[in-house]
Amino acid sequence: MVILLVGRGFYTLDASRRVAEIDLSADEYDSIRYYDRWLVQARRLMTELDVISEAEVEREIVVARDQLTAEHESVDSVLTDAAVGAAHPHDHDVAADTDASDSPPGEYEILEAALRTLFLSKGLLTATELQAEGAAMESRTPELGTRLVAHAWSDPKIFDLAIYDAIAAAAAIGLDMSNAVPVRAVANTPDVHHLVVCTLCSCYPRPLLGPPPTWYKSRAYHAKAVIAPRGILREFGTELPASTEIRAVDSTADLRYLVIPRRPAGTDDWSADQLEKLVTRDSMIGVGLATEPATIA
Repeated sequence: MVILLVGRGFYTLDASRRVAEIDLSADEYDSIRYYDRWLVQARRLMTELDVISEAEVEREIVVARDQLTAEHESVDSVLTDAAVGAAHPHDHDVAADTDASDSPPGEYEILEAALRTLFLSKGLLTATELQAEGAAMESRTPELGTRLVAHAWSDPKIFDLAIYDAIAAAAAIGLDMSNAVPVRAVANTPDVHHLVVCTLCSCYPRPLLGPPPTWYKSRAYHAKAVIAPRGILREFGTELPASTEIRAVDSTADLRYLVIPRRPAGTDDWSADQLEKLVTRDSMIGVGLATEPATIA
């Protein structure tokens, strides 16, 4: 929902940062999970724009709570009946397969349902668009980035284009980059090693790497990447010569970064398909290095 709303120009990522970093108190910020903050930001900004009203949100929250609670109780009843029934056709315990974390709907699950209903009812989004965006997000994995890096290693034209515009470079090798935010590649060399961080929140090259790892979103990583980048690399098992300069590049709402790691020696005659196996997610963030050929079976 948020990606579509931002894409439609309702508000910017910088505006959402204002809600998270300024409007929320430190206690509120720390108590709300990363993606739940996206919902809080959407609610605040869309009501500020008078696209929706607080009264509408509160009304839909009541409806969503009742509906989700009823659905949860219905599912819970079915599972309980199956688990305690005298006879059922499975050769294992249904109760043992039930997710213990399947608790009643929480505050932000209810808020998501309420906002979704409002946005759909007002024609701001459609169910088809939400399904398509969800499918596109699920399809984004680090393998897209590994393919781009492998082609950049193999083709100087793709390398140069990626340094200028990684999304255009990805599209040039046939990757679907629709609705992608701007991404630029930075190349590691023997003299300079790049480390990607987002110091204000967690802007990340999702079109090429998929969702960010949990540690990338932590305040500890944000701080250490800037204050002690060599130390954070060491925590990931990455040791570099003292002569290598380490540069932390700060991703923003307007521009994300992707690292092209150093190409391992002994791969001059490797194809792009072979080279893909050497590229890791961590090497494209900069906390790791490309895998050495000798370790590939």
